[in-house]
Amino acid sequence: MRIAAVIPAFNEEYNIAAVVEGVRPFVAATVVIDDGSADNTAGAARAAGAIVLCHESNVGKGAALKTGFRYLMDSGYDGAVTIDADGQHDPAEIPLFIAAAEQGYDMVIGNRMSNVSTMPFIRRFANHASSLLISLFLGQNVRDSQNGFRYYKLTSVLSLPLKANKYDLETEIIFKEGRAGYRIGWVPTRTIYRTEARSKINSLTDTLRFIGVLVRYGLFRW
Repeated sequence: MRIAAVIPAFNEEYNIAAVVEGVRPFVAATVVIDDGSADNTAGAARAAGAIVLCHESNVGKGAALKTGFRYLMDSGYDGAVTIDADGQHDPAEIPLFIAAAEQGYDMVIGNRMSNVSTMPFIRRFANHASSLLISLFLGQNVRDSQNGFRYYKLTSVLSLPLKANKYDLETEIIFKEGRAGYRIGWVPTRTIYRTEARSKINSLTDTLRFIGVLVRYGLFRW
C-alpha cells in the first residue's frame, strides 16, 4: 500500500514545519494543502520537505481535503492519513492507522475519548453529544466524530458524492461511508492541547453546519 499524509493548512506558518517533519518518517509522501493562507505557510511546508498544493483563497478544510485526496489518487497512492496542521496530533501514532488500514478498513478514525483528562470540557461535551447523535442516526457506534486524525482508503472516499467544503465534510464522510457499507475502524490517540493554539472552528457557524449534516444525511437517506 502506498500511503501519504494530507495536511490542510490555513495560516500555520509557525507550526507546519514541525508537523511535516514529524509526519514524513511514517508515510511515502507528505502533501500540504495551503488553503489561501496570508502568511508563509506554503514556503515553510516546502522547506520542511512537503509537496504543497495551493488554493488561491480560503475555501475550507473540507475542500482542502478533497484537493489532497484527488491529487493522491491521480498520483497512484492507495490511502491518505489526514492530520491537522496546528500540532495537536501526534505523528508517532500514524503507524496505528496504517496497521488498521492493512487489516482492510476503508476508514480509520482516531479515538481520543478513552482519555479525556486533557480535553477542555466544552470540547468533550460537544464531541460526546455529536458522536451520540451520529451513532443513533447511523446505527453503529461512533466513538469520536470530531477527530480529524484519520486514514482514508482513496477509492472508497472518492466514490462518495461529497458536497461539504468546511469542517462538516468529516461528518458527511462518516455518514456516507457507514451508509455505503464501508468498514470503519478506530485506534486510540491523544490530543496535544497547547495554550497558544487557537481552534479555527467557529462555534456557531460550524455547529449549524453539523446540524445540517444530521438533517441531510441522518434523517434522510441519500
